Amino acid sequence: MKAFNVSKADEGQTLIKYVAKVMKLAPMSVIRKAIRKKNIDLNHKKATGNESLKAGDVVQIWFSDETFQKFETPAEKAKDSKRTESVSKSALNAFKKNIIFEDENVLLVNKPAGILTQSDETGKVSLNDELLAYFAEKVNLKSRTVKPSICNRLDRNTSGIVICGKTIKGLQQMNNIIKDRSVHKYYRCLCSGRLEGEGELKGWLVKDKKKNEVVIRDTESEGALPVITQYRVLESFTVDGCDISYVEVLLVTGRSHQIRAHFSSIGHPLLGDLKYGNKESLGTTEKLKIKRQLLHAYCLEFPKLDGDFADISGKKITAVLPSDINSLLKFRR
Repeated sequence: MKAFNVSKADEGQTLIKYVAKVMKLAPMSVIRKAIRKKNIDLNHKKATGNESLKAGDVVQIWFSDETFQKFETPAEKAKDSKRTESVSKSALNAFKKNIIFEDENVLLVNKPAGILTQSDETGKVSLNDELLAYFAEKVNLKSRTVKPSICNRLDRNTSGIVICGKTIKGLQQMNNIIKDRSVHKYYRCLCSGRLEGEGELKGWLVKDKKKNEVVIRDTESEGALPVITQYRVLESFTVDGCDISYVEVLLVTGRSHQIRAHFSSIGHPLLGDLKYGNKESLGTTEKLKIKRQLLHAYCLEFPKLDGDFADISGKKITAVLPSDINSLLKFRR
């Protein structure tokens, strides 16, 4: 038998989900059968599996050591530990400096351009690896069934605010407000040419997964997803003969490459965007020696939230602009 004390981070999930994370290789049918046969109990009492766990609860699993070894995943834990250890001290210090909000359940960090949000097949250190390394200094991640994780993704070369859930409650609440679009995401970008006023761009987005590229179309087609992008031009100015528009964007829908493709579709690609650029924008990019698409996730406006999320409820949280965008904004009148 093994007993597990539910941590604050694990609070809010059901008993059956908790056990499934403790023994990741165990089929759900085995877990349900063990609950029915009273081989899994909660606070020394019979359980159904649907109980919502609270910090301090005790989960007892009456399996033999051999069965635990069969269903646990030490290889996965070793892999997580290896990725955490691969984060350099300087990268970890930079992550800490980029934290712009943190409470018991949620962390917001200003991601620099050039780093992946989540790990991919290249094996390069990601923002999520840095997040885990940050928490590994504070708590024993192996003792928790839930690990801190990133809730929204930004492209490698897009900078700005990334939402991280620290606990089950944090992950659930942040994923919910992203899904229902009640958290408003504002971006700042520099576009090619002179835009004026404000507007709303609509269309249908089609993604080519092999090329990792999207196209915006005016009419619906098979596999196309509706997209809406609202924008407001903050200022237009000229640098070395190149016209530039400084634009604030409200991302109504959140599709892959949506902002980049939408502004390209109206003839004003983002500066530095080699994938969706046109002749004019690519010429400006080369002339001004711009190294990446100048897109920054600038502000999050949170909805009214109750209970554990009072500190972030209804707040607007912003991330300082990166140096490459600021250096061009210095040329404004």
